[in-house]
Amino acid sequence: MNFIKNLLISYIFAQRKGTKCPLFCLLMEGVVSKIRELLEPRLLEDSLFLVDVKHLPGNKIQVYIDGMTNVTIGQCVQISRFLEEYLDKGDIVPVDYNLEVSSPGMENPLVVPAQFQKRIGQNLDVLYIDGRKILGRIKEASSEGVTLIIEPVSKKKPDKDAVISQTEVFIEYSQIKSATIQFSFKSSNR
Repeated sequence: MNFIKNLLISYIFAQRKGTKCPLFCLLMEGVVSKIRELLEPRLLEDSLFLVDVKHLPGNKIQVYIDGMTNVTIGQCVQISRFLEEYLDKGDIVPVDYNLEVSSPGMENPLVVPAQFQKRIGQNLDVLYIDGRKILGRIKEASSEGVTLIIEPVSKKKPDKDAVISQTEVFIEYSQIKSATIQFSFKSSNR
């Protein structure tokens, strides 16, 4: 009940400040922040990290977890059961809910620095917030941003004695709108 009371107080203050977010928007934000608060320490116990939490209409809750090694179905089940224990108490989500816990999958954009660190050496397609695009190989990733190695693009075949220089580009995470790994399924034995 305290959760709902605090939510209503937040809503009233938001309305006074001129925020256009309806009450259900604040409710969703409150649920997401509470789930993050519960999960982050639990995930560290299993060497995992939280990628994202989404609270969608219809009380659908999606939780995306990852780790420096691949996430197993068993780990997703454990985290789901851990979270269900708290959600079933009723003071986080006041009504029935649909919970999904999974890894982000190959096609979803990278969101947190640990995902970039996990993918060092792989090709990354970056869309800047200003609309520019860049493709490069991840050299390193820190808490502030990612360094890519950009290969020169040439339509003609280089001389066998030509020196091809690479360019390194550092991109702050705050400048990234979307960053997606470019997977290659080509066999090197052709």
